[in-house]
Amino acid sequence: MRIAIYGLPGSGKTTLINKIPGIKAISGRQELERLSQGKFHDMCEDDKKKIRIQYTKYLFELSADVIVSDGHYSFLDNIVFTPNDGDVYDVFFYLYCDPSELKNRLSVSAKNRKFSSLSEETIRQWQEFEIESLRLECHSRNKDFYVITDNNESTAFLEFFSEVIHGLSATEYARRIAKMICNLYPKTEHEEIFLVDGDKTIIEQDSFRLCYNGKTKVFDGDYYTGYQSYLFSKEVANLGPVPDSVNDISINDEVMKMLHGKCYVILSSGISSVWNRLKELWNFTGVIADPKISADTKYYIAKFIKAAGYQVKAIGDSKNDYYMLKEADTGYISLGKRISRSLLATNLDGIKLIYDKSSFLLERECDSDINNDILICKSNSGINGNRLASAHIRLGQKLGTRIASLFPARNTAVLVLDRGGRFFGDGVYSSFGGVFYPFNPSKEHIPDISQERIIIVDSVINSGKSVFKLIADLKSNNQNREIIVATNVIQSESLKLFSDYKVFAVRTSDNSFVGERQALQTGKKGPDTADRLFNIIERGF
Repeated sequence: MRIAIYGLPGSGKTTLINKIPGIKAISGRQELERLSQGKFHDMCEDDKKKIRIQYTKYLFELSADVIVSDGHYSFLDNIVFTPNDGDVYDVFFYLYCDPSELKNRLSVSAKNRKFSSLSEETIRQWQEFEIESLRLECHSRNKDFYVITDNNESTAFLEFFSEVIHGLSATEYARRIAKMICNLYPKTEHEEIFLVDGDKTIIEQDSFRLCYNGKTKVFDGDYYTGYQSYLFSKEVANLGPVPDSVNDISINDEVMKMLHGKCYVILSSGISSVWNRLKELWNFTGVIADPKISADTKYYIAKFIKAAGYQVKAIGDSKNDYYMLKEADTGYISLGKRISRSLLATNLDGIKLIYDKSSFLLERECDSDINNDILICKSNSGINGNRLASAHIRLGQKLGTRIASLFPARNTAVLVLDRGGRFFGDGVYSSFGGVFYPFNPSKEHIPDISQERIIIVDSVINSGKSVFKLIADLKSNNQNREIIVATNVIQSESLKLFSDYKVFAVRTSDNSFVGERQALQTGKKGPDTADRLFNIIERGF
């Protein structure tokens, strides 16, 4: 068995390898120098690649039972991983190191002096890039990938390593589960199978927390590889009988509606005894629950069932389900009351969202600061210019924070309608994030937006006609786009027209008038919001 341990420079790969008993340890750095006759670091990148390929051939020809080599996926933007690296190893470990600790190590390392000026954020991004890229390389080859997050506590790792070399495999476990599911729903009778996560997906609660007041730190970092699942299984091995609180668990009606009349299996990484009890209580068709089911196990289950000729649909709620959802023919994320923290920085393109589309009104929070800013924004406040703009920004920030609790910012467009929506949109963007697009509908063409989720931001929505036209234009070349609407104020009657879209608004209003460059409302005309914001209202005093 050939095993790779990857990680950034200074992460501690050599130290960890030296602690593993009964293996043949190979230093990648030393062998590259040997194969290049001591000239490796002076070579051009093409020649270095040739030496790296020679190294993989050398590893392949070794005959020891367990061979462990260190390695690198990239050096910042320079990817040095080759297809030969992906093919020669049977298992990949990645040694994670806290960016602050890694920065300290690099700052005093003569060997890694060229990385000593990197910021913690750059180190974090580099490490996350390597983990995600190497994981996908393993997925494409049906190989196991494990992130080691407790490199200062090697006892657990050594126990796990021993399990791996004696047959433990997330990939092979997935293969066995996939076969069970295919036997449950024979291809001669069924063509479509739903794979459904358990906690916070088909049920609304986290069963471990509800039943046992359980908390764990092993999933911190949101890697959810088989190593984290192994550690979790150790933590929950002696929980005792299922408590009566299991009866307080409630079903996600929205998900159950999707599964009505369908072939489905619940894949849970939760407590087996709890899920066996839930299967009895709710008469679930199929339940496979085991703390050792990792994100990669779920991914491979979807992959192997697809390979068997089934149409696979999958529903989940967190990063533990993400790769399964991406691999499925159709993936759905159930957002619940708030998006899982593990998905906040994840690209959810291609995955459908399940969420409550009822409107959100900030004014219902009865917050004095919010109420004061609402009073400033009202057309009869007499407040214009920078004070009004500041109130718009503050309210936009508060609303943006609420939006961020439900939707991921990554690959989400924030389309701000100028002029009136500018300051409010700045506030939304500053607290939500995403990709910012300013847009003046009266003067400009719609920006070329590549993102699948678009938040349309305006200060005031009256009849809603212009917004619906904009939505139609945005969907004209992509009907699957997810549209969210954010506004400072929306007419009460217009709000009812947006039942198909999630609307985040500061408040509703029954007042309606045509905006003009005037200070006070007279009949059906009143002060234009944009003119108020830019302090160009005409007044006679």
